[in-house]
Amino acid sequence: MEQFRMVALDVPPKADIQRIRKLLEHGEAKGWWHWEEGCVTAAWEASADAENE
Repeated sequence: MEQFRMVALDVPPKADIQRIRKLLEHGEAKGWWHWEEGCVTAAWEASADAENE
């Protein structure tokens, strides 16, 4: 990781997706990291929609 300074997460289907998304967004807001989405599932996209409701 030190050489590339990058980590990839593979979120299992039964994971608490809302909680993972909140953690990523919290860390970005605090300036701890920047995150990007790669291959996302419908459940991951739905978690963004649920947060904005």
